[in-house]
Amino acid sequence: MAINLRLSLTVFKLGFAVECASGFVAFASKTGQLPFHGDVILLGPAFTALGILFLYLGRHEWNELHRTRVRYANAAFAASLIALALAAAPVVYLTVAGASSTPGWLAAEFGIAVALVFAVTFVTYALVAAHLVGRLGELAMALGLAWAAIVSGAIGLAVSGQLTRIAQAIGARSTAVGPIVAPITLLDSLLAFSYLAFFLAFVDAHYRVARGLTPAPT
Repeated sequence: MAINLRLSLTVFKLGFAVECASGFVAFASKTGQLPFHGDVILLGPAFTALGILFLYLGRHEWNELHRTRVRYANAAFAASLIALALAAAPVVYLTVAGASSTPGWLAAEFGIAVALVFAVTFVTYALVAAHLVGRLGELAMALGLAWAAIVSGAIGLAVSGQLTRIAQAIGARSTAVGPIVAPITLLDSLLAFSYLAFFLAFVDAHYRVARGLTPAPT
């Protein structure tokens, strides 16, 4: 029953577990360095896209409530992609122009866009499963969202002053993402607490779906 929905929840749980583990590894290393030279930061968007894909493939399993929620989740995911494009635009501009300095307003736009990428991604997670969880899941999700909002703002503030450096690293055609994510690795590791909260919430949601404790599909 609701096979694709359960697969989607499983994919999200795996993504949360990986992100959570990598964050705590960064803490344990005392350097804030994420595993695999920071490349692990790319796994979050990959798991999110795969989870959304399973939701789409399982659309025939949705009841009306879940159908509405998934539409909102898709809209939020699209908003995070737009924010990603807005974050990439100043980097592309500075890389092409070869600028050695960054206007203040452009740095601010970049920081806000990056903060939105992280924050809205967690909103997407919440919209996927908020109606599937019980009280424990609701509490975990609320705490995870609140912490993610705080850390996302801090990440945006941190990267806004690193825009020129990031553009120069890309202009040098470096294939490693390390120099790009270096300014936010410690802050990104703090999101491990939000990923842990969402992991617990999605475990609760998966259990309730498997036991038929959510409204049956129509």
